[in-house]
Amino acid sequence: MVSKSNPNTSKEDIHRLDKLFYYIGSRWVMLPLWIASVALGAFISWHEQDWTWLARFGAIGVMIGTLLTLSPLFRGGIYLSNAQSFGFAGLDSEGKTTSTTAEGRATSINIVIGIALIIVSSIINAFGDYFAKVIL
Repeated sequence: MVSKSNPNTSKEDIHRLDKLFYYIGSRWVMLPLWIASVALGAFISWHEQDWTWLARFGAIGVMIGTLLTLSPLFRGGIYLSNAQSFGFAGLDSEGKTTSTTAEGRATSINIVIGIALIIVSSIINAFGDYFAKVIL
């Protein structure tokens, strides 16, 4: 599986993280991560005889499922996923058609920030008490 971009896409319509996000939107990446997360949680729970570990890794599974649900955002590209960014096409400095506006691209950064918040919040939700015990 390789990230595919249209060679006729304007550079202005391509975000530097599009290739990474392409994989986040892939079921062939996210489903094995989900299975590994739940299996690891079950293994640690069984080994430690503490089944709260399964719940912790289940929270990570929720994050993975949430990210996979948002796969249309990732597969098409961060800037191009913003429906409000589509308007009348223009030409960029290379003469390629651009489908986004500067304002739409700036708004699309919220997608990147939102994904970071989902990941960090899920990890805090799952392991916050454990981190507090280790740190404090």
